[in-house]
Amino acid sequence: MVIGIISDIHQNSDEDRMVLHKSITNIVGHGATGLLMGGDIGDYHHDRQKAFATFMNEFPSKYHANLLLMLGNHDVRTGAKADKSLDPDLIELYHSYLKQCGIVYQEGTMCIDAWIEGYHFLLLNTDLGLREKMELNEESMIFLREKLAEKAESGKPIFVMTHQAFNSTHWRAGLFGGFGDQDEELKEIFLAYPQIVMLNGHIHNGFGVIESIQRPFGTLIEIPSLTRGENGITKKGTGYLLKIHNDRLVFNAWNFYENTPLPEHDSTILLPTLSVLAKGISHVVGEETKKIFLKANVLMNKKYENDIPSKDSTYGSQEYYGIEKIYGKTTWNEINALRNKIVKMNTDNKVIYHTLEFENATTITAKMINDAVKKYRYVEIVMRNALWSEKIYMPSVVMTTQRVRIFTMAGYNSTVFVDGKEIRLVKGDEIIFVATGFWRS
Repeated sequence: MVIGIISDIHQNSDEDRMVLHKSITNIVGHGATGLLMGGDIGDYHHDRQKAFATFMNEFPSKYHANLLLMLGNHDVRTGAKADKSLDPDLIELYHSYLKQCGIVYQEGTMCIDAWIEGYHFLLLNTDLGLREKMELNEESMIFLREKLAEKAESGKPIFVMTHQAFNSTHWRAGLFGGFGDQDEELKEIFLAYPQIVMLNGHIHNGFGVIESIQRPFGTLIEIPSLTRGENGITKKGTGYLLKIHNDRLVFNAWNFYENTPLPEHDSTILLPTLSVLAKGISHVVGEETKKIFLKANVLMNKKYENDIPSKDSTYGSQEYYGIEKIYGKTTWNEINALRNKIVKMNTDNKVIYHTLEFENATTITAKMINDAVKKYRYVEIVMRNALWSEKIYMPSVVMTTQRVRIFTMAGYNSTVFVDGKEIRLVKGDEIIFVATGFWRS
């Protein structure tokens, strides 16, 4: 599957419109069956109207349901009301595009989601007309939690697009106040889904400066501006062709306007990602595992000491180019080496679990687990809506090779009682108990 990815198209001139027209044509020519655009369409309503028409005219109608376009701060701040509510004309224009393309949306939220060949895509549009930041309303937060859980598989990417980048991630992510007040809240939600691949524009870093970043809550991909690059490669027309494979995501860098590949700026993300693998071993006991997990956390939490240019710098000047990347080739070689080590470790220690049977809403007793591990040794308790237990009691250990895995996708919380302690589990949590004379998690 091939997906075109562009952002910050800023359709404010005839030249910008020609760049968009040719870029879409060339993206389609390279076999793309989907197209993502990360916001900042234009500063004026008539420019946005023309841009939506260009997308729908140039992208094949049979793939219009895969034409996923979002709004940026330059779009939503135009015509915003005193209470920060969005311009009704903008909402009408956006909903008109969605209806024409057959993309379903929910009233009360500007966010949308779609499935393309079995992969989930979420676009988180701001609900408020803020000048630089973004903010989701209550309906959008509910939408996000529900949609992230929908058919979620730990090894399968969930693509989430926002206009702004999370704070303390990409270089210059802190410009203009950064992401917004919900930065930490969303990161916390995303921690339950480390398979997230988060895409954003807004910063206008060009190829050569752009980085792919690994975090415990997902993999972060920055998109260059199609028409307003401010450092690195600043020629108009830059973006990605994303090729999705079962074992990797390949982001091929292109100048779509000139129809020229830029292979030196390609990025490959191996699947499952380090964030997914690290979460999978986070509750597994063993000194070697602990060392690997700690090293993974170091690699997944690198940050720029200062991601905001100094006040003495000229915004957009070339002096930014040449900054030493914290997620350059060296870091990604370390990430890939460590993830391969975890994959090998999991293969060498592959465990086949027996699924414990129980009735919905009943307490899982120590006897139930004890009887199961005596018979099967490796037991898993999988919870979801309509098959959930509020209380789980771990038994005393009989053998030193027992293992119990508990994984929950249920909307209700559970409590595990073990060795005089209580462990709370929420949706997305996984914990593995290993017997080494006593239960350890």
